[in-house]
Amino acid sequence: MLKQHHQFMLVGLVTADACAISLAWVLSFWVRFTFLFVDPGKGVPDLRLYLAVLPLIVGAHLFIFYRVRLYRPRRDGTILGETRDIVKAFFVAVVAVVLIDYVLPQSNKISRQFVLTYAVIGTTLFALFRGTVRAALRLMRRRGHNHRSAAIVGTGRAAQRLLHALRNNSWIGMDVAYFVDEDAAKGREVRGIPVRGPLAMLKRIIDAHPVDAVFVALPAQHANRSDEVLAALEDSMVDVRLVPQLNPTYTLRPNLSRLDGVPILALRQTPLYGWNAIQKRGFDVSVGAICLAIAVLPMALIAMIIKLADGGPALYRQRRVGLDGQAFDMVKFRTMSVDAEADGAVWSRREDQRRTRLGAFLRRTSLDELPNLFNVLRGQMSLVGPRPERPEFIEQFREEIPRYMLRHKIKAGMTGYAQIKGYRGDTSLKKRIQHDVHYINNWSLTLDVRILLQTVFGVWFSKHEA
Repeated sequence: MLKQHHQFMLVGLVTADACAISLAWVLSFWVRFTFLFVDPGKGVPDLRLYLAVLPLIVGAHLFIFYRVRLYRPRRDGTILGETRDIVKAFFVAVVAVVLIDYVLPQSNKISRQFVLTYAVIGTTLFALFRGTVRAALRLMRRRGHNHRSAAIVGTGRAAQRLLHALRNNSWIGMDVAYFVDEDAAKGREVRGIPVRGPLAMLKRIIDAHPVDAVFVALPAQHANRSDEVLAALEDSMVDVRLVPQLNPTYTLRPNLSRLDGVPILALRQTPLYGWNAIQKRGFDVSVGAICLAIAVLPMALIAMIIKLADGGPALYRQRRVGLDGQAFDMVKFRTMSVDAEADGAVWSRREDQRRTRLGAFLRRTSLDELPNLFNVLRGQMSLVGPRPERPEFIEQFREEIPRYMLRHKIKAGMTGYAQIKGYRGDTSLKKRIQHDVHYINNWSLTLDVRILLQTVFGVWFSKHEA
């Protein structure tokens, strides 16, 4: 049933895509030769020449979209993820347009300026079109239309978390009809959903109570029966999906990849690779440079006051640990007396007698961290990320606090998610780590901007000491 519906929607989507590409092609011609400069010597080309190659252009686009999997079912995908795939697909499609133009006879050549216009207009229109379709489908599913039925094999923690996720994300349009479990006592229900069983009867249960999809989410004690379950579903037409039961203590943005056909599940994946890393670094350099330009005069004034107060150095270099456990020298304004750590590193407290009067003010307002901008521009830190810790304390914390070392899978930051939630300085370290891991699991450039804004308008003027 699910496949039949998908094929019907696929035909409609391909047809709509072909129309959208054609519209973008004609609109680009109109914009290029109506509103942009046209060489009087060449004049405006005949629209019929561009329409003549349109079927070839549309065919090339649809083939590329198929190859980059724009026509796969995306019920549980995000609109942002689909938009990213569309941009990639259109980049390849524009290259295909250039190649098609290369083999055309001289009399049918396409304007290079037109190709650039089409690249912008086509990508924008198609992304808006697909986004509108996706939003409309989600709205329909939220209102109870276009739903599919599913069964969940297992009733353990993973199965119940899946049920909760499907219910919370009604736009997916997947209704759980029943669970299948070894313990299927008469009348048993889990969160209002009936439980059928035992597992050995799975094939008969699916045949007697048809569903569109089966999620296999067996608990750890029945994990050895996964092969039996999958074998029972081998001759079924249902869509089968495996939900691995992973202890969140050992995972960080788990990601499935393939190596020569062998599936490999990466349990600890940093979000900052490829394009994400370029975005993050570009954001750090551009915004960091602006912040440094704004802060240079206040920093010079603070440095002068510290120097005049006791004659000691204005800046203080402290060894910290950042990305992948690499140590670096973090630069801060000195807030303590010159010989405060003559006997070794000491954990900072709210009422630290080693702080100078000016130092207490700098710590309270986090102005002592402004020189961290130099670390950001050097690439040792980021504007946003988990606050770096000193090597002397890391060996202790890694033994005492679960998941502590996961915070080193991303660059350390001047501020972070834990800081805007009030966990700074002498506060719960366990809570701070939980927030750091949450940040890494949910990283986005938008989240970085929000954290920075909340830092400027909240944390720097809060009562929490660093």
